[in-house]
Parts: sequence; C-alpha cells; structure tokens
Amino acid sequence: MRIAIGFLVALVTAAGAGCAAAPLQSYPPGTAERLTLYAEATPCCDDPSGFRYAALPPRGFADADIGREAPAFDFHSGLSPFAAFELPQATAPYRVRVRSLFDPRDGGEAGVFYPVVALLDETFIVTYMTGLDNLRLEPALATVGGEAGLAVTVPIDPRTQRGRYLVVFTPAVLLGAPPGNRREGDILTPASLAWMDRRGKAALPASPYGRLRITVAPDLAVAGAPGQE
Repeated sequence: MRIAIGFLVALVTAAGAGCAAAPLQSYPPGTAERLTLYAEATPCCDDPSGFRYAALPPRGFADADIGREAPAFDFHSGLSPFAAFELPQATAPYRVRVRSLFDPRDGGEAGVFYPVVALLDETFIVTYMTGLDNLRLEPALATVGGEAGLAVTVPIDPRTQRGRYLVVFTPAVLLGAPPGNRREGDILTPASLAWMDRRGKAALPASPYGRLRITVAPDLAVAGAPGQE
C-alpha cells in the first residue's frame, strides 16, 4: 500500500521566484529539538515502491516542507526524512535545482537540511545520486521573498537517461545516526568525506528537517547545441 505523505507540496508556476511563497516550517525551531523528534522516526516502508510521489511541473517550482509529518526511510546512508517526486514527462533536456532553505535564527544556531538527490528509474532502482561535495551556497535572490540556501542542480536528458522519480534526503551520519555498518552506495565517498573534513565546525549544524524549493527549467545549453532538436 502506498503511504500518504504529510509534507506540504505546493506547485507554483509563477514566472518569477519572487511571486512564489516559501514553504511553511512545520518542525521545531531549535536544532536540539529537531534531533529529539528525529530520534522517534521510523521507516515508512520497505522500499521506494511504497513512496508517494508528487508530480513535478514541466517548468516552474515545487515547494516542500520536510517536517513533523514527513515520512522517513532507511536509505543506504541511514534513516532520513525525505521528499519524493515524479519527474515530468519531457522529451528535451532540462535541469532540476533543489535548494534547501536556511531557517531564520531562533536566538541560537540555525541548522540546515543538507540535501542529497537520488534519481530512480521506473523499477525504483537508483540510477544517479549527488554527494555532499555537489552542494553550493546560493544567496537570496534579488526579488521579494528570495531566501538563501544550499543548492544542487541535476541535469536530466530524457533521451539518454531512465530517470522517472526524484528523492531528496539527508545523510544520517550528519545527524549523528550513521548505519551500524558501511553499506554500498552510502554516499560517504572520498569526495564527500573530504567535503565534511574541510568544513568541520565551520559548517551549520545538520538538521533532519527543512524546507525545499525545487526549480524545473529547460537546459537551454544542451537543447540549443548543434545537432540537437
């Protein structure tokens, strides 16, 4: 049985980011309180075929609040709350940018959801996954409602890739809850480990919950290349 996802998903097709409202926060403001809530989480299902996938628009925005009611899953990197989406039915190359928004400080140290993106095919097998070293700091947009965050962009070419679903989660090792044994595909690659080592205590505390802004846009550089239609 497919489970119900409690996080808010609002699709926005406004032309500018300033016209889209940011996702609401439905989780505790403090990092310690978030980790306490996370400690009570249990896996939603046995495998990704049980996820409920919200449809991404062919172009525009999808906002998600990974909060109190969000499902969690025991990924290769450990237990994590997540958001899951079905990719649009496209024929031309496009890009999906996932931005995890910084929460306002609550008088203490604000944490952030460090996003990892996995692409799954129609059989729910992972075909592509980003790493922590792919994250980039993205400043607030110069428009009303713009917010800063950590972002990663995934290029998708439907003509050569079999991706059908997109799942966003965070590595449990950052939350102090790594799996008991190293697992194949646990994303703790040399590049990711080096990324963690470089940032050390300078990085914002990791949060098991967060707000996502997902942008879908044509990959004009690929679509407009010679020999491409």
